[in-house]
This record gives sequence, structure tokens and C-alpha cells, in this order.
Amino acid sequence: MDPTEVPARLQEIIFAFPDNTRQERTWNRTFGRLLAGIPGQKGLRFEPEPHGALPMTSFRTTASAFPSIRLLTDVPIEAVTGKLLISSRSEPIESPGTLEAKGELEESETAASKETLPIEALYSRLQGHLAAIDHTGVNLPVQSIEPSKWEGLIRSLAAVTNLYRYPGEAWPFIIPATEAEFYQDITNFTPVRIPKFEWVFDAYTALPLFQFALVTDLSRQELEEAFPAPYGFAIPGLDSIFRSVRVDSPWKDGLEIRIDLYYRRSEGDPTDWETGKWLITDGGRIPPLSSL
Repeated sequence: MDPTEVPARLQEIIFAFPDNTRQERTWNRTFGRLLAGIPGQKGLRFEPEPHGALPMTSFRTTASAFPSIRLLTDVPIEAVTGKLLISSRSEPIESPGTLEAKGELEESETAASKETLPIEALYSRLQGHLAAIDHTGVNLPVQSIEPSKWEGLIRSLAAVTNLYRYPGEAWPFIIPATEAEFYQDITNFTPVRIPKFEWVFDAYTALPLFQFALVTDLSRQELEEAFPAPYGFAIPGLDSIFRSVRVDSPWKDGLEIRIDLYYRRSEGDPTDWETGKWLITDGGRIPPLSSL
């Protein structure tokens, strides 16, 4: 890649949550307190590893009516699916740390269904057990975004960040990379690279979905007992890696939220997943003008 011909890199991925009602503020406060317990964050901004890599991942509140994802880059990028906006355009996002919990926690005023867990229950069961964010992500329903728009989104992202295929699936991942690795490629597989970001072209969900993959210090048995069915479940083929939980929210009519809880890791060198090696070598980097 020629640095003189490359657009401005993607600096930051921002999850923006409405903070207009008491119900939204209660949810945000609890979710913020959950994230604030993860080591290394500063005002709910998670600087990527290794040092100097981009993009950063952060969490903010907004005056908008629905959650959104803001991509901090000068390159125009936009996708709309249902009520969810993903955009590099500016919007009223408040100052760092506004999502972080302050004051006493309150019980949610909404009744969660049997298939979703209240955010307060998620917080109480995970408090003190989170070690890191492995990745965040968004699932876009195939019926609400045309394949051509999906491909255009991925090509635009590939021009401003290190984006890699997930072998055999339409699940490309952004992997944090330094400036030199952006212009060339990632060849150093020693450091853990987190948080990644996953994009999913999803044939199985009717609503857009936010996913947050959190590393815990709990065993598989402990997580299965803490998060039983129906709100707790295992994704087929990934059940040996993490336990998933459907979480209730004030925006449940237009957005699903899923928390993937990684089982306690064994001691030793980082895995090929943690370093990004598997995605980089088996999946391969997506060039800006590639055919997906």
C-alpha cells in the first residue's frame, strides 16, 4: 500500500447509546459499570493492544433516539439497517466517560422476557470476573441490507483499517494494527490483539445485533450455571470457547444485544486467535477493491 494514496485510517469505533429517558439512563449506568470493571480502560475507552495500534473502541451516550455506531475516519462510510445507523458522519456524542456508572444502581423499569436477561442481573453475576474485551461487533440482517451495500461497506472499511476474512463465513474482522502494519500487513504474531471488531452478514437474525465478547476468569461450568437457558446458550461449534447471553435493553424492539463470555483461559502463550494469526494467515486481508 502506498501511504500517499491511502485515505485516513479508522481511528476509533464508538458505540453510542441514547440517554434521553430514565430507563435508558438506568441501563447505561449498569452497562457502564460492567465495562468499567475491565482492566485497562480509561473512561470507557479501550486502547487496543499492541501499543500504538488502531482502532480504539469506546462507549458513549448520545441525544439520538436509537443506538448507533460511529466510525471515526474522514472517509464517508454509512450503512442503515432497520433503525440502526453505522456512519462516519458527526453526531451529538457526549464527552468521554458519560456512559460510566455513577451513583446508585437502580432496577430496570422494563420487564425482560424469559429469553433475555436484565442488565442488572448480568452485572451482578459478572462483577469482578471480567479480564478483557476480546472483540465487539455488529450483525446486520441479510433481509434488511442489500448484498451490494454490504459489499460496499466492507470495501470502504478495508480501505481504512486492517480487515480480514473469517474462513468460510461472511464474518470479517478488524484487527488492531500499527501504522506500519496498516501499510504493509501484520506479520508479528507475538502480542495479543484486542479488541477486534466483527462484522456479520447474518441470515439468522431479523434485527441488527450488537455483540460484546468479554474474557472472564470463570470456567465453562461456572458460566453455564450462572447463565442457563433460555437466555444463556451456546453457539454451535463455538460451545467449547464461550457462553452467550441474550440481554434485555430499552431498544429491544429494534436491536438485539448478545454478550459472549469466554471461559477462563489456560496459562501459556497466546493462542492463534488472540494474536490474530489464524484470521490473518487462514482468512487473509481484504483489499479495498476485492471481490467478496
